[in-house]
Amino acid sequence: MTRAFALILLAAFALSIGVHANDVDANRGGRPIYIEADEFEDDRKRDSWAGQLGFGLSAAPRFIGADEHLASLGFDLRLSYKDRFFIENNRVGAALYRSRFLRSGIIGRWNLGRIDNGNLNAFNTIAEVDEAFEVGAFAATSFYKLFLSTEVYFGASDSLKGASFEVEAGYTFEPDSEWRITPIIGAVWASSDYIDTFFGVPDGNPDFEAYNPSAGFYETYVELATERRLGKNWLLKGNFRFSELLNDAADSPIVQSAEGSSGQLEAFVGIVWLF
Repeated sequence: MTRAFALILLAAFALSIGVHANDVDANRGGRPIYIEADEFEDDRKRDSWAGQLGFGLSAAPRFIGADEHLASLGFDLRLSYKDRFFIENNRVGAALYRSRFLRSGIIGRWNLGRIDNGNLNAFNTIAEVDEAFEVGAFAATSFYKLFLSTEVYFGASDSLKGASFEVEAGYTFEPDSEWRITPIIGAVWASSDYIDTFFGVPDGNPDFEAYNPSAGFYETYVELATERRLGKNWLLKGNFRFSELLNDAADSPIVQSAEGSSGQLEAFVGIVWLF
């Protein structure tokens, strides 16, 4: 019980700091926790808890669609309880169904919104997007070293409405017992309300013409997740992700402005403690 309580406090501490490092969620990388949890070593599950906590440097756009990127102290938390309940940085969830080839359940995430636009010259008249919690579901399958996952989210507050759907696939290469390399590809679809929250411009804006985006796939990405084992309870981790905004998101006046960009780079490099 003491160890479990300590891990819960550790998780709360990491979440309270890590998810506020940037407006963009730059901490998630590699295979989702609901895929990895089944593969944790038995000695790390001896009291039902298992996971990892990483400390390092992260880089991400100031907000989604921004050209400016920021570097900050980064945290990478993955915590699993009995292979069923999990925390993964700003995500929490539970696997309600588990079989050899399918895991599915409920999931929620803390969306970081878009803040501090007053510091950007071209965005003084663009409304901030408050942080908000989203609820949804996930389904995933894995076979040997290949995985495929899907997540759907629905806005649960007035500041973020609509739905988004993400699908990604990856394959893990293990050149030797110390190295693990996982290339990943993915795409994100969203409803018109969701895309409008981040890329739309209302009528009467003095700097930009009104813009009402439609639903569709608005982002694709490629990612490379690497791990090098440094010992029984330590590893060096790096995640590098490049995404490209598409369709109505890419055509938004926000993205087309001097301070916007359709190309988005996210990265995390750090030391990870396995527990």
